[in-house]
Amino acid sequence: MLRDLQRAMAGSLVAGDATAAEHIRGGKLGSVRRLEVYRHNVFTNLRGALKDIFPVVNRIVGEAFFWHAADQFIRATPSRSGDLNRFGFGWPEFLAQYPHAADLPYLADVARLEWAWHECFHAADAAPLDVARLAGVAPENYGALVLHLHPAVRLLDSVFPVLRIWQVNQPEFCGDQKIDWETAGGPVLVRRDAARDVEVVIESLTAGAWQFLRAVHAGRALDEAASAALEIDGQFDLQGFLLETVQSGVITDYSGEQTC
Repeated sequence: MLRDLQRAMAGSLVAGDATAAEHIRGGKLGSVRRLEVYRHNVFTNLRGALKDIFPVVNRIVGEAFFWHAADQFIRATPSRSGDLNRFGFGWPEFLAQYPHAADLPYLADVARLEWAWHECFHAADAAPLDVARLAGVAPENYGALVLHLHPAVRLLDSVFPVLRIWQVNQPEFCGDQKIDWETAGGPVLVRRDAARDVEVVIESLTAGAWQFLRAVHAGRALDEAASAALEIDGQFDLQGFLLETVQSGVITDYSGEQTC
């Protein structure tokens, strides 16, 4: 009974009809009007959540466009969680198929970048890599280690200059807003900055670093990840990059060790 009522309410809210009004006490406003007020509040909250998560997309397309697209997305992808921070997972894919965004082919990748930023901001924390523990691994076994990325790390690649687009659309940006659309995009790293607590930073990656981190993310051993990086970039500095990623907190753990 309760489940049927909840389904009727959810269906009526998304569809925009009044079929669930029969389950609502009318009062002075009437049951249909009460349902309309509740629907308005639900859509307003969900639109606001999307705007908070995707401010650059909103700035690029304008609020009227954003609101209309958000309404379509809400109807197509109703929220299934009470946590508004989880709403918006499918927004980039929605924009990629949204007919009115066809003239903005980069928009979906900008949304993917913003979602990655959002996920990193809310991701769990992790302790830094225990270097003393690493010292107990026999050097000949280093290649078999499987490195682990921090939970607040995301990798993104795009044919569009999404990092530059994101940068020039930040409220505090006051430099040259020119975007070279002829310049190919490239891979970026999104991470929470261990030195600045929860602040999220976005950085471009070299081709070698991208291949290495992709391999690590896929659970491949260190020697396999290094080979993947060196295959695409013969000058890839494995030792230097490992030191950099450990110090920045990108790599926080490992498994598969055999101690001396």
